[in-house]
Amino acid sequence: MNAYWKLAVACLFISVKLNSVAQDTQNTEMVRTERGFVESTTATYTVDPGGELTIDADFGNVRIETSANSRVEILIEKQLEGGTEEQARRAFDEVEVTTEQQGNDVHIRIDKKRWLSFKGNKVSVAMTVQVPYTYDLDINTAGGSIEIADLGGEIMAKTAGGSIRIGATKGEVNARTLGGSIRIGPTEGGVYAKTLGGSIDIGDTKGDVSALTMGGSIRVGRTEGDLTAYTMGGNIIVEAASGKVSAKTLGGKVRVGST
Repeated sequence: MNAYWKLAVACLFISVKLNSVAQDTQNTEMVRTERGFVESTTATYTVDPGGELTIDADFGNVRIETSANSRVEILIEKQLEGGTEEQARRAFDEVEVTTEQQGNDVHIRIDKKRWLSFKGNKVSVAMTVQVPYTYDLDINTAGGSIEIADLGGEIMAKTAGGSIRIGATKGEVNARTLGGSIRIGPTEGGVYAKTLGGSIDIGDTKGDVSALTMGGSIRVGRTEGDLTAYTMGGNIIVEAASGKVSAKTLGGKVRVGST
């Protein structure tokens, strides 16, 4: 009898383990295209709303989509134009992709060992991640654009070279780029947006707004909190402001409406 129950428990453990693997999976495959090769990594993690997605990438474009599902679904594509299959595999091996789940949070890491190229064509990376609508984001890419759909969580988005596009949000938004424009939809939280070379466009906000650019125009919708706007080369237009306003430009006009 003891041996029977031991066998039953062992079978139950194996069944649970297999079910867990079926729910949370990661796969990688490479295919030839008309222009070269693409290596795709897919991963799916079961989560609850309220967690956080962290992306720490040496380079790569990032696109965030939202859904009503309680899953984080990841698609990471490495691309190389031209070359042979052997050259593509060697190039893709130089870019390490890591995805993991810790509790209710999911982490993605993109590491490049060195810039390996074929005839001057470097590997490019594109990430598409689907998260629950109520989920926080902490995104950092050293080179690439960031695009985020409507989201109910807080957002931290940073890139060293690329534009940032964010839809309507309910949480606080912090967006920074060293070279690109920033566009943020209406938000119920506060907004901090900074770029060293590009325009800033922010929708209606209920919190405080800080918009800083070294070379571009600034447009802000209706704000209920305090507003700080500064640019060295462009116009500043604010549709309406209820709180305190500090706006300065060294090469343009300032126009602020009132509620």
